[in-house]
Amino acid sequence: MKKLLLLFAILVIASCKKEEFNPELTREFSILSNTNGGNYTIKVALPEDYTPTKKYATLYVLDGEENFAFVAIHCKNLSKEYGTTNILVVSIGYGKDRADDYTPTVTNEGKGGAEKFMEFITGQLIPKMENDFSADTSRKSRVILGHSFGGLFAAYAFANHNSVFGSYLMLSPSIWYDNEIILRLEENNRPANKENQQLVFMGLGELENEGRMLAPYMALYQRLKNNYPLINIASHLEPHVDHNGSKKPNILQGLKFYFQHN
Repeated sequence: MKKLLLLFAILVIASCKKEEFNPELTREFSILSNTNGGNYTIKVALPEDYTPTKKYATLYVLDGEENFAFVAIHCKNLSKEYGTTNILVVSIGYGKDRADDYTPTVTNEGKGGAEKFMEFITGQLIPKMENDFSADTSRKSRVILGHSFGGLFAAYAFANHNSVFGSYLMLSPSIWYDNEIILRLEENNRPANKENQQLVFMGLGELENEGRMLAPYMALYQRLKNNYPLINIASHLEPHVDHNGSKKPNILQGLKFYFQHN
């Protein structure tokens, strides 16, 4: 009995242990935004064979405090598994309230700061990555990953700033936000956006099929699949999990989809 209790305690401790990416391959700095006044902590995970003379694709990760280590570890592992070059994982921390930065319009649930946040990314963060970390300057090389309101922002980037990113990992995106404003933005900008090549992964939890998540999610997925001739798109419904439970499994599925097609 004592051995069983000891084993259980070890398993609990192991499950609670915080994931950490190799500190020797991690760089950290802060940027004060010129557009919204937020002070953003940025972490960069470098590939193990990183050299400044080589150009690297970049994955911009929203909700960075929560997601950086998990994403960075799996990018390292998947790049080896698929025999592809690893990427720079760029974690964007919270410079302001995420309900400000990640929402496109002002409602009772968000402050509509997405445009200023995007201006920070395009005007300050991306240039720093290109200048200081050998990030590739092409649209095709840039990826954005977000969950929930972060997934909403990734969809906003797709609809309103399609020239910035070539790949989008939208996990449990809050497409319901503001009467499905993203669907209107997508339709308005479709004539120009559909001419671009896109890689899009969308993920949801099976237990999110009640309420306001599934229907707008599927509406966006079908629109992209049906109207974008140059798109490479996949949708994954993670079984037996809810909104929060689906995040890590769908991050992993999204990263697999990305590395399989790059």
